[in-house]
Amino acid sequence: MPLGHWLFNETSPAAAGTAASSQPVQNAASFLPSGVAGPLDDYLEVRAVARLVGATGGTLDVYLQFSPDAGQSWDDLAHFAQLAAAAPAATYTLTTSMRPSTITTIGTGLSPALAANTVAGGPWGDRIRLVMVAGAGTSAGANVLVTLLAQRHRVVQ
Repeated sequence: MPLGHWLFNETSPAAAGTAASSQPVQNAASFLPSGVAGPLDDYLEVRAVARLVGATGGTLDVYLQFSPDAGQSWDDLAHFAQLAAAAPAATYTLTTSMRPSTITTIGTGLSPALAANTVAGGPWGDRIRLVMVAGAGTSAGANVLVTLLAQRHRVVQ
């Protein structure tokens, strides 16, 4: 089964506020070489591995958002555990599939609202981005490294 492999390597905001990744994961032009072709919506399952460190002076929330309309709008897909100020490095993993999930309150655009430690699940459109929200009192950003691995279904002929 072909795998896709993408990497976000970002720095969280250095002051209270919200920032989105500069390069959303989209298609073959935005992934690390791993023999994959086609857009993200060709995959049935996505696994994310996040290596996160708390920002200085304030909390840090890290979200994955998807776009159902080629980047015109964005909706919450997942929210990792909230990191306390200066929290030590921690690694988190999540897996989401195209199967629909239960009704969940989500945010849109740069106003994410999905509860911490939650994955919304269901179809994710053709692109995914990282959104980071630094809390009040934040005085320095932190390194945010998220790897996405996607798996296509096996085609039976």
